[in-house]
Amino acid sequence: MHFTLNKRVLRERLLALFSTPNAAPLLVFGNQKSGTSAIAGLLAQATGNHLITDFAGAQEPYIGELIRGDIPIANYVRRNAWAFSAPIVKEPGLTFAAPALMAHFRKSRAVTVLRNPWQNIRSILERVDIGGDADRLAPGRRRLNRTWRSILVGSDLGLAPGHYIDILAQRWLKAAQIAETLGERTLIIRYEDFSRHKRATIETLARNLGLPVVADISEKLDHQFQPRGHGADPKAFFGQNYARITAICGAEAARLGYEG
Repeated sequence: MHFTLNKRVLRERLLALFSTPNAAPLLVFGNQKSGTSAIAGLLAQATGNHLITDFAGAQEPYIGELIRGDIPIANYVRRNAWAFSAPIVKEPGLTFAAPALMAHFRKSRAVTVLRNPWQNIRSILERVDIGGDADRLAPGRRRLNRTWRSILVGSDLGLAPGHYIDILAQRWLKAAQIAETLGERTLIIRYEDFSRHKRATIETLARNLGLPVVADISEKLDHQFQPRGHGADPKAFFGQNYARITAICGAEAARLGYEG
């Protein structure tokens, strides 16, 4: 398939020609709106490491190709050599290709961020201005790019058509299950634990990764790395659809210490 390269992708492809992928980048995984931006950003600042985040080569249609296995992992990394040249790389879409990436970067460690599924899915929908209590997916006020549309219908993951809440619940479950498959090579951080003890979480994370803390991040702990959500109560936000998330994610959520 052939796609028109936008300016961001073209710039990254040109930079890739003069870049060498890091032999062992730290990869930060986690579902969209799970807190990966804050944790990766603060970790990079605390340890003085360069971070590349949300690069255009990990948006649609390119991320779908990677997840589905339409492009060999080595080719994908070479095409995005600029992004993978950084010591820390964070992009939620890469979560769903994490096993292949970790197999390619055999010396890499990873951090996987998990979040309460009801809150995580609420935050995703608030981000795109779509309600959680509808019978079917209806366009919000915001015009969505191809990546967000793919997330909402599950086409990037190859999910069967279904109710949009079921699709997002399956996405959360898949991200949580992938984290388990990575075993000791990934450190799992619950967003809720980070939110309660931000500085301690980041410093402990750095220590467990063998990264020296070289900067005081005290004044940066409340920086908004992503637009803040409305924080609506999930049961009110989802209405009768709340049970859909429970049916799909409930067992795994409980195992991780989350209660519906």
